[in-house]
Order: sequence, then C-alpha cells, then structure tokens
Amino acid sequence: MSASPSTVPGDQYLIGLFTFLCRTIRANLVLTVLIPLASMAIAYIAALQMPIVYTGQSGIRIGRVDGAEAISLMGAISRINSLSFKQRVVQGMNFPAAEGARPAQLIFGSLTARQETAPDTVSVSVQATTDQQARDIVTVVVALLNEEQRKIQGPLEADIKEQLAIYDATISSLQETRDSLAILTKEDAKASSGDPVLVSLRRLLLADLVTHNEQRLAAARSERYALSARLGGWRTYPTAPLDGLFVSSGFAYGRPATIATIAGAVVFLIFLFCAMLREPKAVRPD
Repeated sequence: MSASPSTVPGDQYLIGLFTFLCRTIRANLVLTVLIPLASMAIAYIAALQMPIVYTGQSGIRIGRVDGAEAISLMGAISRINSLSFKQRVVQGMNFPAAEGARPAQLIFGSLTARQETAPDTVSVSVQATTDQQARDIVTVVVALLNEEQRKIQGPLEADIKEQLAIYDATISSLQETRDSLAILTKEDAKASSGDPVLVSLRRLLLADLVTHNEQRLAAARSERYALSARLGGWRTYPTAPLDGLFVSSGFAYGRPATIATIAGAVVFLIFLFCAMLREPKAVRPD
C-alpha cells in the first residue's frame, strides 16, 4: 500500500531538517559559531578564577562501651548530618574573622555522613578552603562524637571501677587469710603432742579452711578479670578515624572545561533557535 502524497518519509524529513540546520548555521556563523566559542572562552577564564576547595573524606569507626554501641550507626549518621552538630563543628573550628563566613558555609553545605560497608563505620565527607582545615574538621567531628560517648561511658566506668575496688579489697583480705592459715598449718605441723583425734580434726579443719579460702580467692580473681575486661580495648574503645584521611582539591563549581562546554552548548542552542526564527522560510524536503 503506497503512502499518501502529503506524507514525507522519515529519512527524507531528517535529511531535509539537517540541510536546513546546516544552511542556517552557514548563514549565521557569527550567531551560531563565533559567539558560542567566545562564550566558552569567557566561561573557561571565569571558571579559572573560582576559588579552590579541598574535600576531605575519612572512614570513622563508631566507639563502643562494654561491647555495645555508644551511639547507634544510624544515630551517628543522623547526628553528623544535623544542623546543630554542624554548628558545633563550626564553633569548634574557631575560624578567624578575616576568613569571613565562607568556611562555615562550606561546612553547612558539604559535611555529610553515610554508612560504610565495614561494620560500625561511617564515611564522612566535608569541604574546606584549605587542606589543613579539611583535616581539622574531621578531627573536630571525631572529638564531638567522643564527647557524647563519654557522657554514656562515664557513669558505666565509675560503676565498674567501684566494683573493682570492692573486688580488690576482697582479694586482699583473702590473701591475708591465706597467709594466716599457712602460718597456722606450719605451727600445727610442729605441734605433735595432744590427743591424736583432736590433732586430726584440727588439721582437717585447717585443710578445709585453706581449700575454701583458695576457692573464694580464685573466684574473686576470675570475677575481677571479667569485670576489668569490660573496659578492655576490644569491648570499650573511642570513636576514631580509620585508614587516615584522604584530601582532594578542585574548583568549587566544577571543572573549568566542563563549565565552558555547558556554557558554549547553551549559547549555541539559544542563538541557533534565534537564527531559525529569522529564516524567512524553511526548505521542505522533496
């Protein structure tokens, strides 16, 4: 079935449109070529004048208290991303007044935290005006998280240390009892006179006291060790950065070449559209 006379095949339409665009560009070289190129050059030069920012990225391991999270992973992420936390970071940095508000604005706009694949680890990213500032900001973030952890850890440590003091006193008392029983055992061994039955009963009683005292001493030492292990490095540790800090530098609003390309493309499309409107009549493909 043949197409109607008024229908233009798709390939002929595209060829005709391409021909029309080429003719429009040739007829308006200044608008469609020279001005976009000039715009690209201006945008590139302007982009080179933009300030350079330093982006710091670091993985942070969230601390634990007695084997439990001092702050939950999602809680730490929400905390770092909150405006109140960022305000505390800005206050902790003590930026000089001469630097103006830009460093603070960078922190508010760029400080972000997200969950890492490693357990108990948060990835923190922030932008700053200098390399050292980027490093200092991450240090302040870690310090603030540890400050909040200490509020939870402090009462627990005080309670455990109080219990440790009780165990230390108990162990010291049991050791003194052991020494006293050892002296009594030696004296009893030297004294062989008397009723043999009473001597045997006395020795049996001393042996039973020694055994009972040793059992209590071993139990107290074991319980003290288990208690002190709760504050050991593998169960209680602070929040700390992992694998150092990576800092990269770049322009604040993107690469100059990218900005120039986008500017040139936008100007080209605008002036091409204007040139097409100026054409008195479009060529219709045969």
